Amino acid sequence: MAELHLVGQLLGGGGFQLNNLFCKFTIEAGANFRLLQGLTTGQTHCDYPNADEPAVWAHPIDVHWSLKGIDGWPKLLIEVWGVDQFGRCELAGYGCCMVPTHAGTHELTVRTWRPCGNLREQITTFFLGGVPTLKHREVISSSTDRFRLHTETSGEVSVRLSIIPKDLAKYGVILQ
Repeated sequence: MAELHLVGQLLGGGGFQLNNLFCKFTIEAGANFRLLQGLTTGQTHCDYPNADEPAVWAHPIDVHWSLKGIDGWPKLLIEVWGVDQFGRCELAGYGCCMVPTHAGTHELTVRTWRPCGNLREQITTFFLGGVPTLKHREVISSSTDRFRLHTETSGEVSVRLSIIPKDLAKYGVILQ
């Protein structure tokens, strides 16, 4: 079978309203991809940087798949959470990006967003803290459902990924 090896790290994030950040991630792949090794979900540690400095996570990613075709090419889904002054975990942003299809090392910037909620939720957020979160995580990567949400931009997450394909052409898997 053709194989795809993804090696890299979540470098860090910045530009969020909260300073003390951690990141949860999931790498989704379609039915043509069979996981051979590695973890497709994880969470970084919580970094407490000084004011105006980005959070640094340097969290490793190492995943190995066998594949039959490119349908369902992997996507990296990101949830950034922050810890407020009272020790509560609050959503800082959601983000999604496609894993690059070309071999080599790639520096990616994932721009994040978060739901605003309706007027009542915005007032509650202002006075009591906490922000609206998604009930269904599928919306993060589905552009067809996301257009109905009221969102605001959040910060950015830096990712470094090395893509190592093996025997794609030999087994008839062709990238365009």
